[in-house]
Amino acid sequence: MTVSADGPTGMANAQRVVTVPELAAPSYLQAVLSVAYRDERNSVPLTVATPAGLVFGNAVHPATWLRGLGEQLRHLTAAHERNESVDAMTQMFFDMAEGRGDEQPGRDIPAKDIHWIYFTDALIVPTAAAGPNYVEPACWQVALRDVTGWTIGLPPR
Repeated sequence: MTVSADGPTGMANAQRVVTVPELAAPSYLQAVLSVAYRDERNSVPLTVATPAGLVFGNAVHPATWLRGLGEQLRHLTAAHERNESVDAMTQMFFDMAEGRGDEQPGRDIPAKDIHWIYFTDALIVPTAAAGPNYVEPACWQVALRDVTGWTIGLPPR
């Protein structure tokens, strides 16, 4: 994209050229997500549109999301008798999350290699064709290829 404008006073015929990189929308979103992927303490409030509906919540590091899944599973089964398979699955999520942390930072993930959005405290507003509205915040994973629109921030509650 090229923009022409009058230059400083006395240079009415001068042209100033501004070049804007032609990045695809996913590239911008990947750059925003790289903040959350860089450190487990980081999160980005994000709203994305998908064919299934709107998803909004905090985009986080994959390890943070895995821990959230473990906690979510514990919460969902807390009222029931202790279940060994639930305990094993919860521990599996925590073990997977421990594979990368402050002590074992792992390799940095370049923005171009980010293909998933990991949400904690996510709420979903489905399209008319989708299922019921989820009223409890939950952990959600969204593929970047399914995102049709996005913005930083959360809708007002």
